[in-house]
Amino acid sequence: MLTAPQISGSNETAAHPRGWAVRRLAVPLAVLQLATIVAEIITSIAFRPKYNWVTNTISELGVGGCTSEFDPRKGVEACSPLAGVMNGAMVFSGLCLILLVLLLRRSRGFAGFAGILWILAGAGSITTGFISLDTSPVLHQVVSMPLFFGGPLAILVGAFQFTGRVRITGATLGIVALALGVIFSTSDWVYGFGGIVERLVIWPALAWVVFLAVAARRQATVNETRA
Repeated sequence: MLTAPQISGSNETAAHPRGWAVRRLAVPLAVLQLATIVAEIITSIAFRPKYNWVTNTISELGVGGCTSEFDPRKGVEACSPLAGVMNGAMVFSGLCLILLVLLLRRSRGFAGFAGILWILAGAGSITTGFISLDTSPVLHQVVSMPLFFGGPLAILVGAFQFTGRVRITGATLGIVALALGVIFSTSDWVYGFGGIVERLVIWPALAWVVFLAVAARRQATVNETRA
C-alpha cells in the first residue's frame, strides 16, 4: 500500500521561500538600515568643534575636510575626521532598505507606490553617501531630496494600507515629517535648529521601516501557522 510522502522541513522551506525569507531577513535588514544613526553618533564624537545635535546637520558629518563654509556657526572651521564612516553608512543603509523593500514588496506599507517611494529613499541615501556636501553642495542637495521626501511620503502612502490606529499614526507621522521637510528646505524659520529638524524628518522613516518589518514578520509567521 502506497502512502503519501512526508514533507520535510527543507521541502516546506522550498514551498514557501518568501515566507521563510521574510521571517528570517526582514527584521535584520530593517535594523541594519539604522546604521546611519550609529554612524552619526560615532562620527559626531570625532567632530571638531564639539558637534551640536540641534544646530549641526547630518550632512556636515560627511564633510571630509576642515572648512568654515557649511557650519552654521559663522566663521567656525568644522572638521569631521570620520566622514568616511558617515558616508559609508549612508550607502550601506540605502542598500539594506532597497533589499528590504524588494523582500517585502507584497507586504502592507511596502506594496505598490509606497514601495517605489521607499526604493527612491534608499537610492537617495546611496547617492548622498557618494556625493557629500563638500563635493558639490548643490548636487548633494539634489540627490538627497529622494531620501528627504521619499521617506515621509512613503510613510503617508503606506499608512493607508493599514486600518485603525496604525493608519492614523502613520498618516500623522508622514504629514508632520513632510511638513518639516518642506519648511527645512524652503525657509529660514528653522535656522539654528537645522540639525534637530532634519532628524525629525529622516529618523521617523527609519523607525517606521523597523515597525513595518516587524509587522510583516508577524504576518508571515501567522500565515505559516495556518498553512
